[in-house]
Amino acid sequence: MKLKHPNLVKFTILLCSMMTVMAGATIAPSLPEMKAAFPDHPSAETLVKLILTIPGLFIAMTAPFSGWIIDRFGRIRLLVITLIVYALAGTSGLYLNTLEEIIVGRAFLGIAVGGIMTTAVALIGDYFDGQERQSFLGIQAGVMALSGTFFITIGGTLADIGWRYPFLIYGLPVIAIPLVLLYLKEPPKQALPEEKKSEPKAKIPKLAWTIYVLSFIGMAVFYMMPVQIPFLIKQLGITGNAEAGYALGTVMLVGGTISFNFKRIKARFTHYQIYGITFLFIGLGYGLISYASDYITMFPGLIIAGLGAGLIMPNSNLCLVSLAPPNVRGRVLGLLTTFIFIGQFLSPIMFQPVVNMSSISQGFFYLAIALIVVSVISLIRNRRLIQPGA
Repeated sequence: MKLKHPNLVKFTILLCSMMTVMAGATIAPSLPEMKAAFPDHPSAETLVKLILTIPGLFIAMTAPFSGWIIDRFGRIRLLVITLIVYALAGTSGLYLNTLEEIIVGRAFLGIAVGGIMTTAVALIGDYFDGQERQSFLGIQAGVMALSGTFFITIGGTLADIGWRYPFLIYGLPVIAIPLVLLYLKEPPKQALPEEKKSEPKAKIPKLAWTIYVLSFIGMAVFYMMPVQIPFLIKQLGITGNAEAGYALGTVMLVGGTISFNFKRIKARFTHYQIYGITFLFIGLGYGLISYASDYITMFPGLIIAGLGAGLIMPNSNLCLVSLAPPNVRGRVLGLLTTFIFIGQFLSPIMFQPVVNMSSISQGFFYLAIALIVVSVISLIRNRRLIQPGA
């Protein structure tokens, strides 16, 4: 699709993509102050934690419907609507007065994020082809990872002023909506070969379900870090909270850097091989983390695991965008969003029993062994999942 202002189109899509990582990261530093603000509420601690996690659940539940909507009614209309909902629901913590009301607002925020995330990737598939698509999906994943670090830092600074102030950041759609209306155009409903037009109903490619499962596993094992690393740091004798932010920020920084270089990696390997490399690096990183004896010796493992984690999103997005015809692309990508956020949501449920039966370090060790074994088997088999460079 020919674009009049390609750089502004890319900037607008990246701005919208950045919002998808803000759902939890932005307010995380303010949670203790939020709990303290409701001293008479008997369930304050539980509800405050739910405020952080509830968007992910609603993203997973509603993303497939967002995909169906954009396939049937178009991309730009839903994107604008979800940006408006995002701004209203995201900033609700500024003016709502009870934890229950804020939770409802966060639920609507999750619905909006599911629509924005699905639509942004679908538009990349619509607007770009070939090497440019590969490159931009890598840039998108990199910008999302690096912006997560930025928003956590800004959120922490605003939380020092007051627990409500981090909710101001969710007003970013005020900038994004005019750019969407000006520079993002609805892709024409074309692009299917004549023989495909006669088919009564397009179906999701069977191979997409393999990608969904691999993406679910990748996100579930990746979230061992944000869930368990802060507690591991405490066990290593670090009493401050900033150190956990630095550690997780390092993972996001490394992941973002490798995502920016995804185009070069994809030129050499198939998608299936990249998944094998992803699990290998995360496994090796977790193995090193399991042997860390202090805060500093944990960082080599975090860096190596971050290298693997940075490949998950661009690899899954590109593979599915390449597989899916335009008339089902929204549904295909909506299901990917669902599997990714289900992986995030279930990660602590899946791995906490192992930690409880042993320790956090041993939990990382056992998962490292499993990931390395799976990776080696995958790379030996070298099953084709789209040719290198495709």
